[in-house]
Amino acid sequence: MKKLIPIAAIAFVSFSAEAQTLKDAIRLNENEQHEAASSIYQQLISKEPTNGTYYYYYGENLMDAENPDSAKIIFEAGLQKDPTNGLVQIGLAELSLEKGDMNTAKPMIDAAVKNAAGKSAIVLMEAAEAYIHHPKAQDLMTAQSYLDQAAKLDPKNPEVYNLMGDIYSEQNNGSSAALNYNKAIDLDKANIKAVLHKGQLYKRSTNYDGAIEEFNNTLKIDPNFAPAYRELGEVNFKLRKLDLAKENYKKYLELSKNNTNARLRYAYFLYESADYVNSLNELANITRVDSTNLGMMRIMAYVNCEGGKNDTAMKTIKKVFEITANDTSRRYARDYSYYGKILAKAGNDSLGAQYIKTALSIDPKQSELYDDLADLYNKSKKFDFAARTYEDKIANVAKITTTDRFNLGRAWYSAKDYVKADTAFAKVTELNPSWPNGYFWRGRANAQIDTGAKQGLANPHYAKFIALAEADTTNIAKQKNNLIEANSYLAYAAFVAKDCKLSIELWNKVLSIEPTTKQAKDAIESIKNSKDCK
Repeated sequence: MKKLIPIAAIAFVSFSAEAQTLKDAIRLNENEQHEAASSIYQQLISKEPTNGTYYYYYGENLMDAENPDSAKIIFEAGLQKDPTNGLVQIGLAELSLEKGDMNTAKPMIDAAVKNAAGKSAIVLMEAAEAYIHHPKAQDLMTAQSYLDQAAKLDPKNPEVYNLMGDIYSEQNNGSSAALNYNKAIDLDKANIKAVLHKGQLYKRSTNYDGAIEEFNNTLKIDPNFAPAYRELGEVNFKLRKLDLAKENYKKYLELSKNNTNARLRYAYFLYESADYVNSLNELANITRVDSTNLGMMRIMAYVNCEGGKNDTAMKTIKKVFEITANDTSRRYARDYSYYGKILAKAGNDSLGAQYIKTALSIDPKQSELYDDLADLYNKSKKFDFAARTYEDKIANVAKITTTDRFNLGRAWYSAKDYVKADTAFAKVTELNPSWPNGYFWRGRANAQIDTGAKQGLANPHYAKFIALAEADTTNIAKQKNNLIEANSYLAYAAFVAKDCKLSIELWNKVLSIEPTTKQAKDAIESIKNSKDCK
């Protein structure tokens, strides 16, 4: 829990600085200078202690700084001072929306909107924003209806169209989102939020060139707009321009006045860049200011896990789960996945698998977690569980590779479900018909289905493997053992079919690959003495 800001402390703010306005404070919050914004809000409240609007925006600032406990204090104080203020009611509702508690939040928002109906476009917009930007309890349809009402009251307010753009962005309707962001920009050329959101829209659709252009456009409006540098850092990271990304992030950190939230973002970026040493250095800076910061502890657990310091990672991830024991909505899917990895590294594969499964139930699109979970099942010889994990990956992840399907086949083969293994390997050969190993493993699976080689089910697959492996002269040495196995099986199958001449030819081919193969020598001798071959 972050250090709480007692409401009484507001009365002791110094007024030596030049008086600043609500607009100034909101702009500082948008620039992610949360501590500086908080100072202005405290000044404004000291001057007008019954103005609930100040409490609302102060609480929003604290929520943006990931300090919900202090935000709750401010919202409650604002409601006490200004009981009919719809904005403060929405702020309190947002605390419930953040946890996914729509039942508590909805009546408060409904009441605020009812009181503002036909009078306050701002309340309608803030209510809409609450329903858009809390993913655990989104209600985009209601948000749209509120914005339609707000547009009638204040048709030239660019924020209405900015929020409409956000709705379409959440619905993955890029063209309609961009159209509304452009409307906001047309109404206010300096509307930095709309330009930023347009860039984020492009980033989300992996149009990185378009995103960079828009983020640079925000810097034309305000060269010191910190979020633009953060976004540029993230895009350049995606483009693997790591030096430029670090430069962007350092600038972001400088402009956001090194506040805790900015340092956390930078530490997380360094973790994502696998720069674990510098990530830990940034986390250490946060620890000196706030040793109980939840975000700091979770990233520290991730970094120590990746950096091979599993004991430290275990202690830290346990603290994360202790802090969030009474509010599991504050846990991320990645918290569970790392707890699982840390437990597995400590030798507790079974419990580790359970935590990774929980992570996947929260976010089933985390591709690498399926592999981690399948590895744990394979390690404990629960091959059928591993196979089902790969099936879940294929069902839930957009980009599936031939390797994923090959791993599925291997898992079913190890689980001795050879029919399912054959189906998986058949898909492998369909997707990559020039890769020898798909045919080799399909041959293996069919050899298990057709015990005794009476139907010859494996023959065409082993034959195709041999043809492809021999044609790839660069890698043929790596296929030595597989070529021996495939030719040996075909030699045996030829003998079963009473084609003794072909069987001897194939056994001799095995000896040409490995002259000391006893099985081949014994087989040739046996065939020569067989009454079926005379």
